[in-house]
Amino acid sequence: MWGLIVSICLVFGFSPALAAVDQGPWLRYAQHAADLQDSGGGGHALDSTPIDVDAAVQESHGGGGQCKRADGTLSYFLCQAQATLFGSIERVLLPLMILLALLALSTLALWFYTRRAANAARIAAEYVPAVERAYVFGGPTDLFLLHDQASVRLAMQNYGRTPAVVRGWLVEFVAQEPHGKKPAYDAAKRTDANEILEPDKLFSPATTFRSEIPAPFFIIGYIAYDDVFRKPHVTRFCVGVARDGKAGYAGHPAWNAYD
Repeated sequence: MWGLIVSICLVFGFSPALAAVDQGPWLRYAQHAADLQDSGGGGHALDSTPIDVDAAVQESHGGGGQCKRADGTLSYFLCQAQATLFGSIERVLLPLMILLALLALSTLALWFYTRRAANAARIAAEYVPAVERAYVFGGPTDLFLLHDQASVRLAMQNYGRTPAVVRGWLVEFVAQEPHGKKPAYDAAKRTDANEILEPDKLFSPATTFRSEIPAPFFIIGYIAYDDVFRKPHVTRFCVGVARDGKAGYAGHPAWNAYD
C-alpha cells in the first residue's frame, strides 16, 4: 500500500516537470517552417527568411535559447550542464515511476492473495473440528411407572466420527416445568465419570434413577463430555412425564440445548 501511495505522489509531483520537457530543435524547426509557409513565402526556400545558424545551434545546445555565450563562457557551460543534467533526470523519472507503479500493483495483489489464503486456512481450521468431533446425545429411557412412582435409566450415544470422553451426567426429578433461560441443577446429583464412548456406540450406566415425586413430573439433566480436540461439551434434556406414563420434551429450549 505504501508503494502505491508513493507512486501516486511521484506521478502528480513530476507531471509539471514532464510537461515542461524541452521539445527539441527539430520540432522547433518544423514549427518555424510552418510559420514561413503561412507568412506567404509560397513554401519555397528562396522566399523563406534566412535561418540564423548560430541561433539554431544555440537553441539545439542551450535549451530554447536560455544559454548564451554573451553571458560568459563559464556561465554558458554551467547552463549547458544544468540542461543536460535535468534532461537526463526527466528521462530517468518516467521509467522509475512506471517501475514503482508496477511494484505497488504487485504488492497490492500479494496482499489480496495473502488475505485470501489466510481466510481459507481459518475456514479449514474451523471446519475440521466441527466435522470430526464427537456428538453425544441422550436422555432418560426405560421409564417404569407404578402407583405414581417412577424409575428411569440414562442412555447416550456418540453420533460423531471420533471418540468422546464422558466426564459425567446428572438426572433430576422436579415437579414444576422449567421455563428459565438459564438451566440450573442440584450439583449433589451429578455423577462423575471417565468413560470413553466410541463413534456409533450406545452407553447406558447401570444406575437406576428413582423419582420421589408422583406423576406428573419432569426429568431434567445433562451429559458432559470432551471431544478428541479436548474441548468440553454439554448435552441437556428435559422430559415431561404425565400420569398415564406418556413422556415428551418440555421446558424452555435452553434445557434441551447442546453444543
